[in-house]
Amino acid sequence: MGHRILIVDDDPGLREMMAMALAEEGFDTDLAGNGEDALERARARPPCVIVLDMMMPVMDGWMFRAHQRYDPILSSIPVVILTAVPVARLKRVGAAAALQKPFDHQLFISTVHAHCWPSFSSRENCRSCGTDAARAPER
Repeated sequence: MGHRILIVDDDPGLREMMAMALAEEGFDTDLAGNGEDALERARARPPCVIVLDMMMPVMDGWMFRAHQRYDPILSSIPVVILTAVPVARLKRVGAAAALQKPFDHQLFISTVHAHCWPSFSSRENCRSCGTDAARAPER
């Protein structure tokens, strides 16, 4: 079982493409089509990283981030934004990283990798994230 990544995007084809790319790297994925669904999924099974689109129906990425910041379970989970919105407009969102759509596949993978391991403060956190603690790096 790999690290779980929550992918939040209203484009089902793009969600599936990102999920397949991450699965090839050993990640498990959970998919949501809007921020409201993502909050429910993240609270039920906190992911290691959240990949977030900003422009979605029901609840957009900005509103998702507002809820996430004040949620004691979700506030420490790193967010990687993938969006068509100019990255310069995203500074106030407070994400770990932001990539412009269309994005480079390798840059996407390396960005998720970079923000997954550092999100663990202990081996116990690895277990709660659905990760084999034996593979977690020592801190």
